[in-house]
Amino acid sequence: MTDTGFTIPPKLYDFLKWIALAVLPAAAALVITVGSLLHWSDATVTAGVITAADTFLGLLLGKSASNFKQNDPQPVGDLVFGQGEDGAYMKTVRINKVNPVFNEGSKLYLNVVREVDQE
Repeated sequence: MTDTGFTIPPKLYDFLKWIALAVLPAAAALVITVGSLLHWSDATVTAGVITAADTFLGLLLGKSASNFKQNDPQPVGDLVFGQGEDGAYMKTVRINKVNPVFNEGSKLYLNVVREVDQE
């Protein structure tokens, strides 16, 4: 695994994504709408600055997401299940990493393998 650049921590990433996808576009729309109604001459400039900041934030988030995917593409193990008369059942979970750390809210990637009984 190589370090390809910066990544934003997941909680901060989620917060900034909410800002970029909801708050800043809504703020720009509010400034344009209210500014037009109140004949505020700088409304367009202000909305343009908000939109430019939102575009830059989107670029940073996109780069962080790309780096994260490049650094963590592999699953940590296999989930093996079988099919019996009573339906599907889980047989084993094999972890490929020696000491995986699972925090609340973290993601775990597993390959799903179907084992077919040879009878």
